[in-house]
Amino acid sequence: MVIRKAAKREIKEIAKLMLKEFSKPPFNENASLKAVIKSLNFYFKVGKVYVAVIDKRIIGIVVFKVEQYWEGPVVIIEDLAIKEEFKKQGIGKKLMDNVEAYAKKNKIRAVYFKTNRKSPAVKFYKKQGYKLKKEVVSMEKKIKLKE
Repeated sequence: MVIRKAAKREIKEIAKLMLKEFSKPPFNENASLKAVIKSLNFYFKVGKVYVAVIDKRIIGIVVFKVEQYWEGPVVIIEDLAIKEEFKKQGIGKKLMDNVEAYAKKNKIRAVYFKTNRKSPAVKFYKKQGYKLKKEVVSMEKKIKLKE
């Protein structure tokens, strides 16, 4: 298996993988392929997109960006997805290790992300040394747009 920067020409394949994995519980994302591709196009411009590849097949993806916080630059992971048949084989760990290596190389002291509290991945992230931040609350407000 190889972890490498994703190529822009792979965007549709990556979007299909993400759409399939994030449409499952607990995420239950209900997005179109077009919407996922639009999001990925954005992250190809402002962030980093890495893929895990076996036999020229993309089997995992991590999307992240760097933001400037008061304490300095931080890595924000936007998405991490592994094809179902490749889960529990260390691929997610290797993708996370890649993100952490990027952070170290660029003298970034923290990696942040959000995930669904009910996701089985929470156990995986804890095993990687990540901690739940009890003082953080995720809030959202939908804005009604005129059509």
